[in-house]
Amino acid sequence: MEKVEKAAPKKEEPVVAADHAEKIKSQVLAKIGRPPRLDRVEVSRHHNGAYRVNIWQQPEPDKSFAITFAPRIGLSYYLTVSDTGEIIDSQPPMTKLCSSA
Repeated sequence: MEKVEKAAPKKEEPVVAADHAEKIKSQVLAKIGRPPRLDRVEVSRHHNGAYRVNIWQQPEPDKSFAITFAPRIGLSYYLTVSDTGEIIDSQPPMTKLCSSA
């Protein structure tokens, strides 16, 4: 009896979309301004041109505590982004932060 080798079915290569994290980060910060006590901005890609942007902030210093608290997410946006990385829609809508001048 002869062994017949069957070719493994070919898996289609997934279409890899460009990651526009840095472009999105700069657009968000340009739109809302620099948040007070900014720690970092995290941009994560989801599906269908959607991104989640979390803006981490250091907590307000409290002189009554002798411990340091970890950064927390101060602002978060769910964005629809074009193929070129331009923000199309934001939930919640991005608004300029008040500056403490």
